Amino acid sequence: MIWDMDKRLLTAAAASALVPSIIPFVNAYIYKLVIDAIIAGLENPVTIDVQHFVMLLIARVITYFVQDAAFSTQGYVERLLWTKFPIHLNKMLFGHIAKLDIENFEDPAFRDRLEKVRDSWYRPQNLITGILFALQSLVQFVIAFVAMLTLNWMLVLPIALIAIPEFLYRLYESQSAWSIWDWHSPRKKRYSYLSHLLQDAQSIKEMRIFQLAPLFVREATAVQEEFFQDNKSLSMRAYLFRLVFNALSTIVFVGIEVYVIVLAFARRVTVGDISFYTQVVSNFQNGLGGLLRNMNDVFEASLYVKSFFEILDTPVVMHAAKGTTVLNLSQPPSISFDHVSFRYPGTDHDVLSDFCLDIAPREKIAFVGENGAGKTTIIKLLARFYDPTRGRILMNGTDLRELELDSWHKQLAILFQDFNRYEDTAKQNIYFGNVLQNLDMEDIKRAATDAGAKAVIDILEKGYDQMLGRMFESGAELSAGQWQKIALARAYFRNAPVLILDEPTAAIDAKAEAEIFRRVEELSKDKTVVLISHRFSTVRMADRIVVINDGRLFEQGSHEELMRKNGVYAELFSLQAKGYQ
Repeated sequence: MIWDMDKRLLTAAAASALVPSIIPFVNAYIYKLVIDAIIAGLENPVTIDVQHFVMLLIARVITYFVQDAAFSTQGYVERLLWTKFPIHLNKMLFGHIAKLDIENFEDPAFRDRLEKVRDSWYRPQNLITGILFALQSLVQFVIAFVAMLTLNWMLVLPIALIAIPEFLYRLYESQSAWSIWDWHSPRKKRYSYLSHLLQDAQSIKEMRIFQLAPLFVREATAVQEEFFQDNKSLSMRAYLFRLVFNALSTIVFVGIEVYVIVLAFARRVTVGDISFYTQVVSNFQNGLGGLLRNMNDVFEASLYVKSFFEILDTPVVMHAAKGTTVLNLSQPPSISFDHVSFRYPGTDHDVLSDFCLDIAPREKIAFVGENGAGKTTIIKLLARFYDPTRGRILMNGTDLRELELDSWHKQLAILFQDFNRYEDTAKQNIYFGNVLQNLDMEDIKRAATDAGAKAVIDILEKGYDQMLGRMFESGAELSAGQWQKIALARAYFRNAPVLILDEPTAAIDAKAEAEIFRRVEELSKDKTVVLISHRFSTVRMADRIVVINDGRLFEQGSHEELMRKNGVYAELFSLQAKGYQ
């Protein structure tokens, strides 16, 4: 991925990692020559070659400079990687997430993976750094290994006998740490939720009245304390083991150093070799230990990075199964639910069962029924967030699964019951309804007027340029009803052939509701309108009202026809009307 992102940057990163692993050996060998030259000169001043001695000193200065330059380059390149690669990765990650099916976001296991990714944003960079440092340690280890073979290959064994068990323990430690983190992930998600509740202005009011804050604080603290205790136990074991490994490494290092000194007394190596081989042993230990530690770091980071690739590997089922047919939908289509049954993934209960319904072009149709009857599920199927478990949904006689999905979505304007409240300007909140067209203020103002949002915007200090919400400086918070009018304006601005309204006036007063639906009737003469509402005063405007009960079409007709039937609709209408008497 990094190679695809920036080949030169990766090459520079690898080069800057290799140089510091080579220079110490060059420097140590030059220093050995310097020491040998000094001793030779002391024994026989006539043999001193001043020019050679000066060249060695100059070479030593150059190696120090190259070493420092390599470290500086390494820091510079690493910083570039740490800032550039997240851009590349997030573009891939967020781009893929944006295309995933709604089913994934309603799956707790997938939300857990998203939570891990949010908590592990720095892990991919750690993986990159670990690989580069492992490369550096590998070269350092190989050079030191070759150099030690020229002294005594047996010296390699005690170092390896310490480094390998240490490496295996570090793998175990990393696996244990990840297991603690992974096992706590659902609890960490719970902690994030509680943390949000305790800081959210919307929820704090009810929590204050019901005195919930102390309860949530205790629960959040318990999650953190349990996590702390598990980590404390693991850290204590790791601390004790590292003390043992460090002591053994020190003993081996000093032992080899003594061995080289004995060889010098025996005239088998020079005094300069003492310095050189001491540096070699040190670099061998550091190289091998560093290689194993960095391999462990790569292993540990990969455990967390796995979640990123699980997200990236999540298939886009709807797009994978999308058709290629593009209907000419400048005019509203005919819509048919042909014996549609549907159950949500992972459940064994049909939300819709053998549901049949034809919606004519430009028809205004309303769905009513008790909560859980399947009304919102119909909207999800119509938007093709899900496909039917059985049956078909037809647009002008074409199966919705055969339509090119993006082109179908362009034909829909939907106001969801849980609509978004964008922390942006008022005009942007409306413009987000159709970002494929130019931002035309006349069209935005027209949509605001049609939705009843103009009166809301007119009283804002900066009008259409006013930032909404409290997240950013100078933002203005709106009431639930005002936000709903802004969201309705967004749906109007889309100006699509099919307008779907899911509880569009739930937070709006009766007077504003009447005005809005008067405008809906005026503005939607050439549109198909699908309406879900619990307010029967709202659904009366529909050409046809469909009563859904337990996932089935129970009765249908105009308001007057249903009242004459004196069935479920008439009973529910009478109950609601009685509440106003």
